[in-house]
Amino acid sequence: MTDDRIEAINSVVGRLIGREAKPLTLLGMPTPMIDISRANLHESKKEFLVEKAAVETVVEGLKSIVEQIVPSEEKDTPERKAMMQRLQIAIETKALQQVRHRNLDSAMDLAIKNIFETGFYFGSMRLIIAMYLIFNERLSELKEQEAQFWTVSSRPPNYYARTIALRLARVYARETGKRPTFGMSREGNFPSTDFGRTLEEVFRILEIKASVRNAATWVLDQLSEDDLRPARNALAAYLDLPEPKPSGLLNALSGR
Repeated sequence: MTDDRIEAINSVVGRLIGREAKPLTLLGMPTPMIDISRANLHESKKEFLVEKAAVETVVEGLKSIVEQIVPSEEKDTPERKAMMQRLQIAIETKALQQVRHRNLDSAMDLAIKNIFETGFYFGSMRLIIAMYLIFNERLSELKEQEAQFWTVSSRPPNYYARTIALRLARVYARETGKRPTFGMSREGNFPSTDFGRTLEEVFRILEIKASVRNAATWVLDQLSEDDLRPARNALAAYLDLPEPKPSGLLNALSGR
């Protein structure tokens, strides 16, 4: 995000909470007064299904590799054990031949070289097992998201809009000790409260095309008494802590 957009976010949020100080990184770079990163969610069901299909394919491929190269005391026959010993020797020999011609241009090159020299067969096996476990964990997350978000019959809400509205509401509540309010002006179709106007402006800056009314109305029911308590310290205030655990955020965003 550009510095101009960060400055704009800080300006409108600062006016809302009465604190114009702008958080900086250790290098002096401006950062938003609210977390504006996207939750680990997708814009559409099509986008979600593309990732889920890719991860499923990777998991199946890695599982197949693991089953082929990882020894199994229960399943390995004498013939298979002999084959794997021959294969290990052949692979190690080729790995040592290749490593002599590898250039060390980065730390990553050095890490790969170490795997080649310290036992490529078993080193790569451990990496493949780690990849399988990590991708399988991601697949579990996607299945959880599918159950919560993408099996509904109606059109799902804009989760990024809800996330931003919830973060702004929590910052407002902790800074002021009050619950934000929302209403629409009788003179036109625009928010009539400070929180609503700020949320509308934040949506405009972030180019979020969603109903401010829907997001604000939803978020008012999500706040708890804990959200009204001041943050423990300045760092906690800046980070908008405590944040809910990922599963809690998913449940909150889905209205559960």
